[in-house]
Amino acid sequence: MVSLSTISLKPEIMTPDEASKFLDNLVFQQTTEHLSRLEQSIIRGVLQSWTYKEIQANDPIARGYCVGYLGRYVGYNLWKKLTKILKKAEIIGQDERVVAANLWDCIMRALQQGMQPPKSTDPMLGKLMRMRYRITEHLVSTDYSDTYLAEDENLPDRPFCVVKRLKSQSDKTSQMYDRESRVLYRLGKHDRIPELLARFEENGYFYLVYEFAEGEPIAQELIEGKPWEEKRVIALLQDILEILVFVHKQDIIHRDVHPQNLIERKSDRKIVLIDFGAVKEINSSQNSGQTKSHGGTQQEYIPPEQAIGSPRPCSDIYAIGIIGIQALTGMRPRQLRVDSKGNLIWRDRAKVCSQLADILDKMVLYAFGDRYPSAVEALEAISQLTGDS
Repeated sequence: MVSLSTISLKPEIMTPDEASKFLDNLVFQQTTEHLSRLEQSIIRGVLQSWTYKEIQANDPIARGYCVGYLGRYVGYNLWKKLTKILKKAEIIGQDERVVAANLWDCIMRALQQGMQPPKSTDPMLGKLMRMRYRITEHLVSTDYSDTYLAEDENLPDRPFCVVKRLKSQSDKTSQMYDRESRVLYRLGKHDRIPELLARFEENGYFYLVYEFAEGEPIAQELIEGKPWEEKRVIALLQDILEILVFVHKQDIIHRDVHPQNLIERKSDRKIVLIDFGAVKEINSSQNSGQTKSHGGTQQEYIPPEQAIGSPRPCSDIYAIGIIGIQALTGMRPRQLRVDSKGNLIWRDRAKVCSQLADILDKMVLYAFGDRYPSAVEALEAISQLTGDS
């Protein structure tokens, strides 16, 4: 067991932020899933000897969550997760468990077993952009861009925003930058699409700054083996389709609808659709792709016509239908079988009424011409289930 004499020792080899990233890397190696930003906030706070009340008061990401939720739900499940992972990695014994009091000790033991601490800090972290946006955290990286969390130091309470830096400095990237910023400016007028706040060039790089949607991606709730109730799935589909109706009416195809890009907003639990880097304007022959020319970063949600570079509004409908089926079955899309026509076989894996099943089947048909042509028609079908039509 961990001796009490070692619990209070804090290693000087890394900061709490670096230690949080170290644990995140370890979790990802074992599970291919990253810790949520809220979980990392709790780790950083605990490593500074903060109580959950102090974490709530001092960490911007934890601010707004009640102390009981942070401790009894997020913290409790976080220690269970870390215990399982550190046991599997043989960092702690089978009769031990990770708790707030021994977290530094567990990290030190991992380092003593040869596990590497995080590499040098990203030079963007801490940087002040345009005398206003202070970079605080690296969120995600693709072949196309790096995306960061930042604080707006020009406004009261230093609200969060998102800063995206395009990696390439080519003429093609300049065209993509112009197109994405134009689309974001048009779409950001919707309450559940992040608003474009600024665009600029600095040191040869293109930057976009847009509103931060505070909340967690629904990917956190789509847990394998834990299907959702039908009523909750219908509400989710309706929520997403309401946003896509606006997008499609602007002659825009999102092309990258998947659970990581759907944020459940903390303030009202409404869904916010993010990341328009892969959008295609229907009346334009030029696409703005992130990692592949056909657009989209998570292949499980991409329909066949988009995979060959011919997306349509019904391609977004396919992705939404796949998410609905995933929620109902508690299975990843790749785990499902297909029939001789290429259509998914899933009804036997879910408790679902025939009306909803019929709608989902139509949303994800292999033949795009037989799907709902856009979000307008799909939302109308879903609304009939709730009596909202």
